[in-house]
Amino acid sequence: MSRRSRLGIALALLLPACALWAWPAAAQIPNRPVRIVVPFVPGGTSDIVARLLAAGAAPYLPAGAVVENKAGAAGNIGTAEVARAQPDGTTLIQCTIGTCAANPFLYANPGYDLQRSFAPVILTGAVRNVMSISNALPARTLAEVIALVRARPGTVTFGSSGVGASNQLAPELLRGMLGINWIHVPYRGSGPAITDLIGGRIDVFFDNLPSILPQIRAGTVRPIAAVSNERIPELPEVPTFRESGLPELAGGLEIDSWFGFLAPAGTPEATVTALNAAFNRALEDPAVRQRLREAGVVPLGGAPARMADQLRSEATRWGEVIRTNHISAE
Repeated sequence: MSRRSRLGIALALLLPACALWAWPAAAQIPNRPVRIVVPFVPGGTSDIVARLLAAGAAPYLPAGAVVENKAGAAGNIGTAEVARAQPDGTTLIQCTIGTCAANPFLYANPGYDLQRSFAPVILTGAVRNVMSISNALPARTLAEVIALVRARPGTVTFGSSGVGASNQLAPELLRGMLGINWIHVPYRGSGPAITDLIGGRIDVFFDNLPSILPQIRAGTVRPIAAVSNERIPELPEVPTFRESGLPELAGGLEIDSWFGFLAPAGTPEATVTALNAAFNRALEDPAVRQRLREAGVVPLGGAPARMADQLRSEATRWGEVIRTNHISAE
């Protein structure tokens, strides 16, 4: 038998198997790229996670996936746009602790209703947060930073990637716990805030590990404390809040950021299942998992119900924090 004949037989055997593998997604999702809307500017952790997952899931979707950044109103603009999108599986929103836990309590009308506007698809990952300061700030420890804030009330600034983001909630919690007065400077994403932290235009920034870690390693910003109850493996020399020596923080401070995808409400269950399967396959890929871990992201995954549970529990937690600490949108 010739080499060409053997190749023809091999292809004949392979093609039906490939068609069988591709059929579930192809049958349930239109043959167009799945558009993943990130409601923040490029460069932040939300953007990093979405792009890694889009690339990882592309082979398991009929026409791949693309990421589109649509920032504004602390993530409300992009999120509200997806709530109005055609529910056919080709438009998803990157969900975060801000847009999917805090904003509904900060805004009278964010432009969407979490329970009515969306169908949960998948919980993709979670990251730890780190408190970092400008190298221009004359402090080396958390206790020294707090002493400086108390000595200069109303002058020390902290940035955030948007009103209601985890990097606003953490310092607002400290405001109530410690009775300190510092100034919130919101940005349209982590990227611009990091730029100003490096330049000394803001003093403090609580950020997700993936987006701030390169700057910490480069020495352009100074890490002060891990926003967790245990030290972060990537930064073993950085103490936790519990280790600060401040009696008010003896119980520690733990805020993990998380990410996931939602589809517009009304998306067929079979389509949600196909999307969930594609992104789970990406999360099971060793190369994708390695890249996520290198960025400081813990891969999660699971059924759509896991994402639904996350939405309910986090909305309950942060709704209470926002009411208790009288946090409002600016």
